[in-house]
Amino acid sequence: MATGQSASCPAPGKTPGIGHAPSFTDNNVALFAGGDYTADGGTAEAEGLLVVKGDASFAKSGGGVFNVGRVGAGSGILPASGNVMLAVGGGLSVGKGTTVDVGHGLTAGPRYGGSVQVGGKLDDQGELETNGGSLTQGMGQKGALGPYAAFDTTLGKESSSLGSLKTTGTAERSGASVTFTSTGAGKDGLQVFEISAADLDGASTFSFRSIPAGASVVVNVTGSQAVRISPMSVGFNDDRVDLYSSANFGEAASRILYNFEKSPSLTLGGGGNFMGSILAPEASADITASTNGRLYFGKDVRTHGSGNESHNYPWNGSPAFACGTGTTVPPAPAPSTQPAESARPDQPAKPDTEPSATPSAPSQPEGTTEPAQPERPSESAGQPAAGPSASSPAPREDTGLLATTGAGPTTLIAVAAAAVLAAGGALFAVARRRRRT
Repeated sequence: MATGQSASCPAPGKTPGIGHAPSFTDNNVALFAGGDYTADGGTAEAEGLLVVKGDASFAKSGGGVFNVGRVGAGSGILPASGNVMLAVGGGLSVGKGTTVDVGHGLTAGPRYGGSVQVGGKLDDQGELETNGGSLTQGMGQKGALGPYAAFDTTLGKESSSLGSLKTTGTAERSGASVTFTSTGAGKDGLQVFEISAADLDGASTFSFRSIPAGASVVVNVTGSQAVRISPMSVGFNDDRVDLYSSANFGEAASRILYNFEKSPSLTLGGGGNFMGSILAPEASADITASTNGRLYFGKDVRTHGSGNESHNYPWNGSPAFACGTGTTVPPAPAPSTQPAESARPDQPAKPDTEPSATPSAPSQPEGTTEPAQPERPSESAGQPAAGPSASSPAPREDTGLLATTGAGPTTLIAVAAAAVLAAGGALFAVARRRRRT
């Protein structure tokens, strides 16, 4: 577990906003792709446990770093050091010039970095860095995914159950804006809204009003139409919560879930902040916006924006999707005492800096007066930003290294490789630890 990381989940009402330090432990799935997962273009990071039932491919345009598990600036809610942070049922490929950095900066021991489990084979033309965590391949789909091998079945059951709930409020579309207003207490405080996929399609501004204190929200999206959303502004009880400066950023992100029970595809366009979790058991996804919540898709997922990130904010409305410290993909087999493996001679050198991929501030939809989304807080590889801007919260204290992010240029950490082999047939584990230079 990293320095400053609690072994527990956030207390009710205490979900953190965006910061640099790992603060809480969560071993539940943050992002699930029931098909294949592709990260290309200028996409930057995926916080928390990433589970892919099919194949996973990382190939950033022009090369660069894609962070998994620990990110440069996020919720700080992530698996403990050394736990599995990337589980792939099929094959895993890393394109030339791309570095997949798993568990960066988690160096407080006795376990380090983030571990990777692969059902098939690793095609590593770039670099897969586990920072001291283990790498195991050839496990088969069930072995690699462990308790999450049938997670897509859980998604379908949860989606159907939530979709059957009686509404406790109204949904109204006007222009590009959708307003959800509570009119009742709801079952166990859960606020339920319903809107058709046709009415949600094309929306960019979202407002939640009169939501009772502490209540979680589910938006049931009906119909089998594909939906495209380009988030520009999100309000929650009269606070614009998609701004990093909002004191309620983390709270809003952890209280909202959109349930796309029958939608075949979902596009999150633009470069703004989507607030809340997504449950879409029948859908594929195309993502260029940054997201703040669980992402659960039954089919293929592609993320390919400019510096866009997924931040792990568990949804508090269902135990299946809440923060959990007990469930984890089983760790890789114990390493043998074989000597450390040197870096492969054909391995491309890690770049000294990561190009800036900061998304431009989105414009506001017609009829709104809120300011545009600010740039992300900057981070460096060795320390937090020198000082918070007027639009970003002060980063949480962190004694570890910061993950490189697509949000700004950073200095990468040099690598000292250490690899070990695991006993057990076709399986092997390789552990590498990154040191400061």
